Amino acid sequence: GEPYPSLSDFFHDRGMPVGVLTLGNVADATPTAFYGHSVERDNADELTRCLMDGRVDLLCGSGIREFTRRSDGVDLIGELEKQYDFVRSVDEINARKGKVICIDETMDDAAEQANLTLLADATKASIAKLQERGGKGFFLMVEGAKIDYAGHSRCLPGSIIEMLSFDLAVAEALKFADRNGETLVVVTADHETGGLVLVDGDERTGRVMGVYVSDDHTPAMLPVFAYGPGADKFCGTYMNTEIARRIKSLIK
Repeated sequence: GEPYPSLSDFFHDRGMPVGVLTLGNVADATPTAFYGHSVERDNADELTRCLMDGRVDLLCGSGIREFTRRSDGVDLIGELEKQYDFVRSVDEINARKGKVICIDETMDDAAEQANLTLLADATKASIAKLQERGGKGFFLMVEGAKIDYAGHSRCLPGSIIEMLSFDLAVAEALKFADRNGETLVVVTADHETGGLVLVDGDERTGRVMGVYVSDDHTPAMLPVFAYGPGADKFCGTYMNTEIARRIKSLIK
């Protein structure tokens, strides 16, 4: 029953600006875990009310209904506009100086060729916004939300294109890290969905055959990728094997 500090809380308390970006609903479990506290992930009214504390400098995603169709009677947009610019398009994130909440309903759409760069564009804009907020560095969480949706629906084309969308966002983070020289990029997930296994394919024709073993979350082991200062700290022991040392021996 006691709120447990999140990474956002950790960095905010040290005077660093915080951003939360999702290619999905801002009231879903992952984004709310980075700006709110509740005993239940479905307590959208309670979780979004936490935004009034002003502990995040940027929030971006879809879900305007979470602000306009509420059961608690709170005029959340009116309250948030006292300290945030409340905008409705990713293109407006950097239109004015100051803290921003961007609710862009196009971020609710499934990835396709026309909008494939949307998360990457939002990531680039978010990095610029958080840099504007101060010189101590920043923390930004970026979620490729619909990778999970594709796994639940057992849709191989969906899994592929949503991963491509996320990959472009990771590229923006890595490009910034290379320019900045002081940024750690960590890429991981909270769980696997669908148990996708590639069983056949043809490099010449580009054919891929995949099989999902579930339509839900699975206990599959998840990779953690780290790049930049401190990346060497992302090692440990699994099954009595030192992971980093084992990887180095494989590379040799």
